[in-house]
Amino acid sequence: MANEDLIYRITRAVYQRLGPSVDEQMVEQLVTDIYREVNLAVTELGRSETSATQAGSAERMIISVFGQDHPGIVAGVSQILAEAGCSIIDINQTVVQGKFAMVIIGDTSRARESTADLKERLRRAGEQLGVRIYAQREDLFNAMHRV
Repeated sequence: MANEDLIYRITRAVYQRLGPSVDEQMVEQLVTDIYREVNLAVTELGRSETSATQAGSAERMIISVFGQDHPGIVAGVSQILAEAGCSIIDINQTVVQGKFAMVIIGDTSRARESTADLKERLRRAGEQLGVRIYAQREDLFNAMHRV
């Protein structure tokens, strides 16, 4: 909604409530004050949402997997997450000239084990699968990669 439209709607609402005999200068000042407060609140809300998004969550984990492509990599990593009670929020994988790369964002809020234990299980599974698996809490990952 454009600023002018918002100001018009606020002004119309004030006149409807106070009636046509109200002092125009008072309405103008009231609308200005309301608009300023609404604009400030929207700006602050946007900043806090952006900040929270950039910070990430301690209940999500970024899992990166790299190595030679072969069957069973996705299944192996997914099985560990399922056994731990974690959900996959997002997954992206690709194969380029026989090289496998995958990134998973997992929800660990209902995990049946600590983040440290899960990271260690993933690392050991990577050794068994012949790939490198790196896992990190999302908030720490984002903090480390902030420019």
